[in-house]
Amino acid sequence: MSLGNEASSSDFSTGLAILLLAQLLSAWMGAYVEDTYTTYKASWTENLFYSHIFSLPLFLPLSRSLKEQYVELAATPPPSRQEGILSSKQQLSGSVSIPEMLLKFLGKTGESLPQGMLYLLVNVVTQLVCISGVNLLSSKSSAVTVTIILNIRKLVSFIISTLVFGHQLSAKMVLGSALVFGSGALYGYETSWRLPAARRRKEALTNGAKAVESTEKTS
Repeated sequence: MSLGNEASSSDFSTGLAILLLAQLLSAWMGAYVEDTYTTYKASWTENLFYSHIFSLPLFLPLSRSLKEQYVELAATPPPSRQEGILSSKQQLSGSVSIPEMLLKFLGKTGESLPQGMLYLLVNVVTQLVCISGVNLLSSKSSAVTVTIILNIRKLVSFIISTLVFGHQLSAKMVLGSALVFGSGALYGYETSWRLPAARRRKEALTNGAKAVESTEKTS
């Protein structure tokens, strides 16, 4: 095995371990939030505010790196200029990929804004919508439901980014996607159809038995 393959394998193992740890912490946090809502009847907006305001000091050690990245994003050309570069590439290749089409669309919405800042703005807005929806969902659903929905959302985001940036889905990715979607569908079937149906049948039998018992007593 070459040095490059060893490094690639090491990076893959490290990334997999980080993802596993993140999943475990996410599941624990979901259960903790569910207990908090049950005990204190807190509002999801409070959880959204405090979980973010208390985490801001953690970024202080990274302030220099964040500033450098911000400067780099601000120095990127506007999408209108980038579109001219892409049009020349299009004449050579004869085709337009999805990122180029997306870039042209964003260029029409913010021609004077640097491309990097435009991407950052879009990312911030979508993250706000996402995290608000997650907190609202966690206040109304169980921790297991929230965790499964988040896993499916992450998988969909991963697949979209893979396709948008021109990468190929390997057989393992397809298998993993099938397992995640299949597990989510099975959980939805169990919680939304089979278990409620069984509960209704049990309640019907119980009510029927009580009705028969009361009839026998009156007779």
